[in-house]
Amino acid sequence: MTGRICAGNSGRHQGRSNDVRPDLRFELLHRAERLQAAHAERDREAVSEVEADNVAWLRSVVAEIGWPGRSMVGSDGADAALMLAQNTGRDHVFQRHCLDLLRRAAEAGEAPPAQVAYLTDRILLAEGHQQEYGTELTGRDGQWLAPRLRDPANVDERRATLSLEPLADHIASLTAQHGPPKPSVIACAECGTAIEVWLPDLGNEQTVDCAACGWTVRLTAGASPDT
Repeated sequence: MTGRICAGNSGRHQGRSNDVRPDLRFELLHRAERLQAAHAERDREAVSEVEADNVAWLRSVVAEIGWPGRSMVGSDGADAALMLAQNTGRDHVFQRHCLDLLRRAAEAGEAPPAQVAYLTDRILLAEGHQQEYGTELTGRDGQWLAPRLRDPANVDERRATLSLEPLADHIASLTAQHGPPKPSVIACAECGTAIEVWLPDLGNEQTVDCAACGWTVRLTAGASPDT
């Protein structure tokens, strides 16, 4: 088993599974925390800056060593690598490159198979396609839903191939742990009125109007760092 997963067959990035990199693990965790903090602040400019910096850094990492697997950066480091790959702005070409590396890592036991499902669905929705595994959930009218899901009747069979529990069980666990979803609240830029709104699905847009003054804003769904 190799600890460094590469896209090609040249062997240039081949490495041993015991090539532990605590420095790389620390940097992955640090960057994931910065990304979460930027999203928590709902600062789109800050999110874009963090994502751009992360993409440039992660691109150099995978070019040098391939995908950072669990034996190299630990399970939490591997989770952080997935988070960075899920949040690349609109760089879907690089996301698909990461997905190819991640698939190889999962086959080698260096990444959980479920991570392949999470990144696959994120890319498909961002590109305007239907998701395959129902890993991207959204809140709507007090319920968690898997929007734009291909062939819902057979989704659990697809989920099982990547070690995911049935979708209904996952939604039930999510609701039990976090409660039902609640609408987001945005402030009117004109009069300051609080406006409750169910955010649009990933890749979609939605127009929100302030009933108090008539102010209008168009919301575009972006990728959340929570996986």
